[in-house]
Amino acid sequence: MGDVVASFWQGVDEHDWDLVASTLADDFVRVGMADDEADTCRGKAKYMEFVSQVTGRMDHHSLRMVDLFRSEDGRTAVAECIETIHPPGEPELVMRFINILKLNDDGLIEKLDIFWKTPPRMPPEWITPEAILDDASG
Repeated sequence: MGDVVASFWQGVDEHDWDLVASTLADDFVRVGMADDEADTCRGKAKYMEFVSQVTGRMDHHSLRMVDLFRSEDGRTAVAECIETIHPPGEPELVMRFINILKLNDDGLIEKLDIFWKTPPRMPPEWITPEAILDDASG
């Protein structure tokens, strides 16, 4: 499959959900910017539901990986990314992130931990797994 981490970011940018899913372990965990349970997504299926729905709500979404660093053993990667979102009825927002990704023994991503620079304004509060997935089931 090539580089799993680069493929993950490419899939998110292109909204290629099959490509994204092919890079993730079943027990994948995404820890969001808020670093709390409401902004944490547990499980590959839940994450796929979240990421496809949240990007689908945007008038525009893009995510570009700028740089990628790896640990010597290849089990940890740090990716610098720039994400541009245009939520409906709001101005476009550009956010810069550092993402720490942990890979399992099979070379699949088991954890994504997101760290970011504070943008000029905060993204909408509805961009959390809890808000998106609760809204979809309600």
